[in-house]
Order: sequence, then structure tokens, then C-alpha cells
Amino acid sequence: MSAYIKKVVEFIKENIHVVTNFLLGVLSYLWLIAASAVVLVPVIWMISAALTRGNLLTSVPLIPDPSKWSLANFEFIFTYRSNPAQAMADFPGAFVRTFQIAVLNTIGVTIFSVITGYAFARLRFKGKKAMLLTMMVLQMFPSFMGMVALFLLFRTFGFLNRPNYLALIYIAGSIPYNTFLVRGFMRNIPKSLDEAAAIDGASPLQILRIILFPLIVPIIGFLAVGAFMGPWLDFILQARFLQPENITVSVWLFRTTDPFNTLFYNPLRFMAGALLIAIPIMVIQFFMQKYLVYGLTSGAEKG
Repeated sequence: MSAYIKKVVEFIKENIHVVTNFLLGVLSYLWLIAASAVVLVPVIWMISAALTRGNLLTSVPLIPDPSKWSLANFEFIFTYRSNPAQAMADFPGAFVRTFQIAVLNTIGVTIFSVITGYAFARLRFKGKKAMLLTMMVLQMFPSFMGMVALFLLFRTFGFLNRPNYLALIYIAGSIPYNTFLVRGFMRNIPKSLDEAAAIDGASPLQILRIILFPLIVPIIGFLAVGAFMGPWLDFILQARFLQPENITVSVWLFRTTDPFNTLFYNPLRFMAGALLIAIPIMVIQFFMQKYLVYGLTSGAEKG
């Protein structure tokens, strides 16, 4: 037995690098399995809860049983209508309303950030450094500091309780940060491309549209995903600027937790609503993951 142990020890000493790499590989896989479980187990439990009949979280089994699943919670969400006293928007209306705001924000942020980033990366004009410094300083302050001023402005111009106008706030708040991303990305594209196009008589906008736009598609995809997710997941602005009949999905989901709303108050229905709200984000993340990874690893670090 002792001879066998000696041989094992000698083998380990002679192949210490192989053994070390093997153990590190095993530990890495164990870590990945544990991290995946931490992320996936709550999601699987949430799906199971959304598909379970009842009104208590304790009725959800620890181990999902697909044979007992039902779409009753989802059916209730799509058919539920609040009583006139509550005047709360229905879920399909809130979903469409939120989608409109998110699309408007995506279009506005993409267009203005690309144009502004191009101007700061390629053009020379008076006050350029001062404007960049101002945008950088403004990013240091949290957005909720201006909520009172924004509320007063919206009330003055009659924009309160008008969902699509919230896109103005989201666009204005997103432009500075996204401008730096686009600027940093463009600064790594050779200026010789611009100069060659300018010699051929192209205007700055033509250079941006024809020459640079195809090269910055990855960072544009990154900006678009972030711009869509912002309004979709926001709660504070939408809760303060919109009345119950015009609320968005995040506010709608919050209002369903009101214990006085005895007809709807149900944790399992809450899980079903949360799952429905998460589906568009999951779909976008799945199809746009290439641009997200590229933007995080390249455009966000360049410049």
C-alpha cells in the first residue's frame, strides 16, 4: 500500500502542471454550475409559480410539476378589467403604451447620440471641450434630482399624463452617456476614410450616413438595446407623471400588489405578470447579444 502511495506522490510531482490544470478545470466547472444554479433556479421557480393555480406562494412545489401547470393566471391578466372606481389601465393597454415609449426612446436616443457623437469625434467647433466637460459633469448627478423641475415643466406645458412625452425625458437623459460611447468608438475609425470621402465632395452628413454608419452598427445595436430597456424597466417617472388610466407595465404590476384590490391581489398572478413583462427583454437580449457583447468589450472601452 505504501509503495502505491509513493507512486501516486511521484506521479503528482512529475506531472504537477497537468494535475494543477485538471483541478483548476474542475473547480471552474463547479463554479459555473453553482453560478448558473443561482441564476436559473429562481427563474424556474418563478415560471412554475406563474403556471400554478391558487393564491399562495406556499402552493408552489419546490420541484416543478408540469402536469399541474395551468394558464389560468395569464388568462386572468389579459381579461381583467378594473372597476370604474379604480380606473386602472388593463394589461394589454399598459403593454402597448410601454412599447410605444420604449420605441420612441430607442429611435430618439440612437439618432441624436450618433449625430452628437459624430460631431464631437470628427468636427471642430468653438466650445467643443467645454460642452464635453459639461456633459461629463452632468453625468455625476443622479437623474431623480431633477424630478421636481421636470414635473413642473411637464405641468406647465400640459405634458402630464401623456405617456409618449415621457420619451423626451428618457432621450435627454441618455444622450450624454451614449454620446461618449459613440465618440470613443468613432475615434478608433481612421480619419482617412472621412478625408477621402470629403475629397470626392461628400458632406459631413453623407460621410456619417454612407461611410461611418456601416462601421458603427455594433455600437448602435448596443445603444438601441439599452435605450429600449430603460423605459421598459423604469418605475419612478412613470408612477409620478401618469394617472392610473395611462400607466405602464411596471406601474401596473406594482398596483396589483395592493392588498385592498381583493379581486386581483394574488402573488401567483404577480409572478405571471412579471414573467410577461420580462419576455420582451429576454427576446431582445437573445437576438441582440452579439451587439451587447461587442459594445461592452469594444466600444465601451475605446477612446
